[in-house]
Amino acid sequence: MKQKMKEEHATYQNMFWLFMIGNVLGVILEGLWCLIRTGYWETHVVSMWGPFCIIYGFGAVGFYLGSVWLKGKSPVTQFVAFSLIAAVFEYVCSWVLEYGLHMKAWDYRRHFLNIEGRVSLKMTVLWGTLGVAFSYWLVPLIDQMFDRMQGRFWKAACSCMSIFMAINLAFTALCLVRWRDRHEGIAPQNYVEQTIDEVYDDYKMEKRFCEWSLYLTIVL
Repeated sequence: MKQKMKEEHATYQNMFWLFMIGNVLGVILEGLWCLIRTGYWETHVVSMWGPFCIIYGFGAVGFYLGSVWLKGKSPVTQFVAFSLIAAVFEYVCSWVLEYGLHMKAWDYRRHFLNIEGRVSLKMTVLWGTLGVAFSYWLVPLIDQMFDRMQGRFWKAACSCMSIFMAINLAFTALCLVRWRDRHEGIAPQNYVEQTIDEVYDDYKMEKRFCEWSLYLTIVL
């Protein structure tokens, strides 16, 4: 019965709100970590508008769906599964950034046992541990939250925010492509690209995506 209830909770609306909460919490937690480690706040976002880090949003949804899939499995099995899934996801995201945009947003080459700086043993163990903790302690609270976030208001809000995020992420992609193209000496081809270059120049992009960097040469 509990398994069936969890599967019923895995609707688009619920997963969207979990995605959005993960986006914002990821930014807050990383900012706090930077404050503790370096003494100053640093905002890590992956969108042009709003305090959103979509990698954490996808991570929250992935952990929840993983907890449904792994329900009843031992903690060791869950740890291994969450670790492998997170490592593959992180590797693929890093690969797409490098070969699609010629950029990188993280580098684990200083970590012990890493693969091309994309994934490392340290981070894989961390994601696995977080996945197990998420499954055992957070999922019950999240299910209670889902039960309260129903009705016409939440449905309408989900539709509006879904449209906003689709536009936000599409625009973010355009700005990132222009940032890369400017770096590679490619002139704007139309009015939209010219406007992006004027409004969101390199300085603003570097400030917005403070952890990101562009490769000095085109990656073939």
